[in-house]
Amino acid sequence: MSKSILDNNSQMNLEEYYKNPVIDSWTYVAMGMDNLKNDDQQAYAQIKDQQEMLISQQAEIFEYIRENSVKLGWDWAAVELYLEQFQQKFPLALRREVAWDDPSFIFLYLLVKIIKPKVIIETGSNIGFSSSFIALAVKENNNNCKFYTIDPYLDYEWKTMSFYEHNDVRKQKINFSKVIGRCAPLAIVPEDLKKHIILKSGYSRDVLPGILKENEVIDIFFHDSDHGYRNMIWECACALPQVRLGGYVLVHDINLNLAFREMFSASGGLGIKENLGVFKKNNNDLVIDGHWALPKGNSLLNNIEYENRKIELASSPRKIVIQLGGFCGLNCVFCPGRKHNEGFGFDNFYQKIEGGISRYLAQAEKIVFKSCGNFFKSAEIQRMISWHINCVELNFPEIEKVYFTNGLDLTPEAIDFIAYPGGICGREYGVKNTVNILLYASNSRMYKLLTRSEEFPEILKRTERLVKIGKEKGGLKIHLTFIASTLNLEDLPDFIKLAAALGVDKVDCLYAYVYAPGQKYLSCFFKQKMTNEILEKAESLSRQLGLEVSLPPKFGQKSYPQASLCRQPWEQMTINGNGDVLTCDLGAGHDNLREKPFMDVWNSSYYQNFRAEAALNKGCFNYCWAVNPACVNDFRSHVLFASGAREEVDILWADNF
Repeated sequence: MSKSILDNNSQMNLEEYYKNPVIDSWTYVAMGMDNLKNDDQQAYAQIKDQQEMLISQQAEIFEYIRENSVKLGWDWAAVELYLEQFQQKFPLALRREVAWDDPSFIFLYLLVKIIKPKVIIETGSNIGFSSSFIALAVKENNNNCKFYTIDPYLDYEWKTMSFYEHNDVRKQKINFSKVIGRCAPLAIVPEDLKKHIILKSGYSRDVLPGILKENEVIDIFFHDSDHGYRNMIWECACALPQVRLGGYVLVHDINLNLAFREMFSASGGLGIKENLGVFKKNNNDLVIDGHWALPKGNSLLNNIEYENRKIELASSPRKIVIQLGGFCGLNCVFCPGRKHNEGFGFDNFYQKIEGGISRYLAQAEKIVFKSCGNFFKSAEIQRMISWHINCVELNFPEIEKVYFTNGLDLTPEAIDFIAYPGGICGREYGVKNTVNILLYASNSRMYKLLTRSEEFPEILKRTERLVKIGKEKGGLKIHLTFIASTLNLEDLPDFIKLAAALGVDKVDCLYAYVYAPGQKYLSCFFKQKMTNEILEKAESLSRQLGLEVSLPPKFGQKSYPQASLCRQPWEQMTINGNGDVLTCDLGAGHDNLREKPFMDVWNSSYYQNFRAEAALNKGCFNYCWAVNPACVNDFRSHVLFASGAREEVDILWADNF
């Protein structure tokens, strides 16, 4: 068997790279094809035969390169010359898939050849696909260029690499004799190119500032590390001031979020095949603000503004709730009766809304996804799951996420999505997730009565699996939600017993709201004595079982806890998939983020009036038992109006009084 390129302690024979490459497109001929023809005619003939099979692809890629070279203002005659030189060394790399990526990597080689840089910084070398092309150009330029690359993953398994995992569906197959065991950064870079790379071990957060301090001026900065929104902007914000006029900022995988578009599109940034962002710096005045508050700092400021009853805020929301409206699959008796709306789906939010709120998602403490349907079956989530790239986790790994689900969509893929948030190449982030499963009942009979569904046993199995994984992961919490109505109220104690047996972290019990006159007698308001007895039993049972249970206030008490100032106007924004901003989780919309900037909505006259009323215990304070427990005795607090016209409740429900 051929010597593995993973053996970092040995000098590798460069013949391995054209006689036995990792994959076909990584065929590397250090001496050049013209010299190989004289040195090894058999190997030369074999490579030329493979080239013949790529003629149609190469013609397509040449045209693709020509079109983008024109957009970038490059001299095509020079580009053609450099392409010829490139093919001398990587004869099979001009194709639709280069090392299982798009052919945008060729632009890295061309750019280095064209501008002859003296300092290049790359973040995220991985095993060295892009690094090889850059290093080849550095070698050929022979101008003492310092090429730095940063990567912290010094020892991990090949099998965790995404291209390894999907080998069976790829056109180019892995040469498994080369990928046995473990690998490290720059593992596939040929030895004669590797010596032109300065590898800095660590995370860009720790290493990049030091490299920038050593090099006052840089010619090319290439982001290809953690593609989280915050990290992408932070790296570019750090590097941009030191990129010389005429120098470049490059960003790989710009399709994963909208950071590159927000940073550079207005200033001439160009997307190459929707994957590689290329920006040429022509203005020293361009500055990216990458130093906004971290979640902790934003929360501290938000709390100060809340305590001081500020109505115009400098802080952004500590919690952002995103309400989605996928197909539900249930027909619950206490449902508001919303119809499926494609415009409220996650894919619509991801494409049209996310760009305007990403910065504020990055400053939040918590991101909550609520859906009246199957959140994990939306088109965009399925795309993310299929590629093992958790968009939300990848962009905001340090922020707590809360997912609400009815349990029907907790497939094995969805559970992996929640429990094992991983970026590209199997790099896993810490879990800070809570999954809230709306289960409603302790048994199949009651569940069917409430939801008209027979899926209870299957949802229970999925919940058990999720709880087991949660115990193993440590950072994953599981909550169950019980919506108390006159139909299922007596089932609450058994529900708590079930939750304790499952080992969940918490039970949230809420009163069912009335959305339409036909639902009025589902409200526990009409069975107050029984409700109080059941809540007392549930409270006692939860203490015995050592289970955290959140219960609504009882009816007709002589005294209630002191009303508190509602925090929602200061710390929470609720957005639906269409961009409408809601008063609270179930309120009416008053602005749209597709029409106004985020902070303009957050400090709109509506929000300022909302805060001013809340500070005086006016407005919805009088009907919200979450902050004013005594109002549970007012029937109006159990009714939700989209319009907020609660004064009409006596007319709409006249027979109740």
